[in-house]
Amino acid sequence: MSSPLRSDTRPGERGLTLTELLVALVISALAAVAIYGAFTGLSSVTTQTRAQDNAWQQARTAMTMLTQAIEQAGYGLPMNECGGGIFTNVVPSSTGVQYTVSTPGPTGGLFLTPVAAMPQANSSPYYYSPTGINTYALTTVTGGSVFGAAPVTTITSTSGKSLTSVNFFVRNAALFYTNDLFLVALPNSSCLLGQVTNLGGAGNIIAESGTSAFNAPGGFSATDPAITTSQLVNRGVVDLGNTGFSISNFFISDGVGAQAGTQVPSLYMQTYSSLNNSANASPPALLVARGIIDMQVAFGYGQNGVVTEYVLPSSVPPSGMTAADLLTVEITLLVRSTRYTPGNYAGATPSKTVWNGTSNPNLPKVVYSIPTNLPASQNMGCVQGNCNQYLYRTFTSVIPVRNDIWGQ
Repeated sequence: MSSPLRSDTRPGERGLTLTELLVALVISALAAVAIYGAFTGLSSVTTQTRAQDNAWQQARTAMTMLTQAIEQAGYGLPMNECGGGIFTNVVPSSTGVQYTVSTPGPTGGLFLTPVAAMPQANSSPYYYSPTGINTYALTTVTGGSVFGAAPVTTITSTSGKSLTSVNFFVRNAALFYTNDLFLVALPNSSCLLGQVTNLGGAGNIIAESGTSAFNAPGGFSATDPAITTSQLVNRGVVDLGNTGFSISNFFISDGVGAQAGTQVPSLYMQTYSSLNNSANASPPALLVARGIIDMQVAFGYGQNGVVTEYVLPSSVPPSGMTAADLLTVEITLLVRSTRYTPGNYAGATPSKTVWNGTSNPNLPKVVYSIPTNLPASQNMGCVQGNCNQYLYRTFTSVIPVRNDIWGQ
């Protein structure tokens, strides 16, 4: 008797139908897309965070360099005798990447103080300034005198030498060397900075004007046209040496030449020293930090180490005070991330408060208008000329000018 027919397919062991297979593939694809989207989103966030952190770190580095320069400003300079400023000459750069902060003297040239600042916006050919803000450039002057700020000798006469040049005779030239920088304390409370180019000889001649970038073409007369030869006799001469002296310029640039206005605004430093200016050469500007959009500056004046008033650098010092009474410098940097972040608008309106004078509420508020739809020639390194969809942050520091405080 034959056995009944049996089926080899047991419950739960049958194959997938075409419909079930398609549903499974769709679910797998959706899961893969979700996982890929999460991964790419996380990767994008990580990349943006790294770019943002890098920008903030560069800003901290920039603030550190500014702090060091300001704290050292005035070292080795006789500010008691140079309270009215230091008159000198600096060769302008042929590339345009140079911004020496100064007050023009009676016949041109520069009047430097240990720390000086002035707006560079709308006056600098290599930085496109958004409307409503004046970006500052900053200069610090540091002496390198191994003899301190005390004169090492005095002028005997300027007989036979024109006052329109930096030529004079001293009582003792033994401590001077060729290429040394020097300061002459003048009767008008300012000082003339020069560089030794012709030393010794009959009468201990100390310099010849015109062969150094630091020697002012107008000489003594450039500081004060009314100065006389008799007023220069017995004036002190400070030897600053040939190393360690520097004039450091900090400024913002967004490109040079054909690239002007198209690069990411960045903070640069350009340092003049006795070594790199003996041949009338302008030193290169070094990149400090990218994405520095603005630098605001305020000066704190006072006596006996106590700040009594903050003023803008372009203002005159408070009544009865000079450059020697500058005690602190308040700096605020506005930093922009270097990565375009669509959807991350800087604000509901295209403006951002940079600095409102927290140390002195009487100082004017500065508002940065974030530019949009810029022309190609002035895009400031922003994608499609739109600077709104970037991340912005401010860094503020109050920095003491230590050498002036010690000199009180």
